[in-house]
Amino acid sequence: MFRMTDSKRIAAGIMGFMMLFIVLFSASVIASESVHDCTGEECPICACINQCENTLRQVGGGIDLHTDSIAPFIFILLAAFPVTASLTAETLVSRKIRLNN
Repeated sequence: MFRMTDSKRIAAGIMGFMMLFIVLFSASVIASESVHDCTGEECPICACINQCENTLRQVGGGIDLHTDSIAPFIFILLAAFPVTASLTAETLVSRKIRLNN
């Protein structure tokens, strides 16, 4: 079975949190600065908003997923998970019962 080393797992977790922070920060900047008083063509706030929009486009540009077709599949998997967990057969060995004569 494939196992990641601890350092790879930690690095992947850190990168995941960094991506989440970047997405949330960019979205909050766009939301907070969307109603600013624009000074014209060289507006620094508009430049910042454009940079945040470009960042969000690049983060989400990896795979074009259609949520309409994926959402029912995910719902079915989530609904089936508790059912499959209860269907596993319990044996004496899995319950660690010792069979003495």
